[in-house]
Amino acid sequence: MEDKNSTPYLIDVDHISKSFEDLHVLKDVTLKIKPKEVVVIIGPSGSGKSTLLRCMNGLETPTSGTVYFDGIALNSEDNLNKVRTEVGMVFQRFNLFPHMTVIKNIMLAPMKVRKVSKEEAYARGMKLLEKVGLKDKANAMPSQLSGGQQQRVAIARALAMKPKALLFDEPTSALDPEMVHDVLDIMKEVAMEGMTMVVVTHEMGFAKEVGTRVLFVDHGTILEEGTPEEVFDHTREERTKNFLSKVLK
Repeated sequence: MEDKNSTPYLIDVDHISKSFEDLHVLKDVTLKIKPKEVVVIIGPSGSGKSTLLRCMNGLETPTSGTVYFDGIALNSEDNLNKVRTEVGMVFQRFNLFPHMTVIKNIMLAPMKVRKVSKEEAYARGMKLLEKVGLKDKANAMPSQLSGGQQQRVAIARALAMKPKALLFDEPTSALDPEMVHDVLDIMKEVAMEGMTMVVVTHEMGFAKEVGTRVLFVDHGTILEEGTPEEVFDHTREERTKNFLSKVLK
């Protein structure tokens, strides 16, 4: 089936599995995400969290099953290119272009992909830099910024494309502790503005406060899911309890 145009879901992960040779990273995972939901994925390292996220925008191709974004199946190059213009991705390691200034990093995709004029891309970029508190760094090079500042620029760059959804892959795990708060504040603000977000994170405070739904992933499956209150305060699975008892200390 090519598409699901009548679906109420923005992201529809339909029975996907993913293997790397003999390693089964995802096992028959199904997940449906409505517009404006903030879905936070937690779980131990190596559980398949990041692979699941990367399947949502085609950075990884499932071994079986299908991912749909806004009714479009991620099963062809044309469809992937179409979907990637609508899904922003924020990585653990920022991935800014080191040879470009901050503002040029933000302007590039809207100009190349959305065919936005240079003037409009600049105006949009400066507005977003103001939003993330870095307007004065517009002409700096990424190497002149701290890790936290680079991550805030990466969020501004993702927002510049006016995406329908933002995916975050452990966006604070490479940061010094004092930088984490600034990045989480920006993410919280974006969520409150109604952006659909899927966040892989170890920041349990963010999951509790901002998530509309929390998924606990272990050994390639969604072992538990629910509201933050259900997952954190009324945990059903012993494995989830064990994990939370360690990370919430």
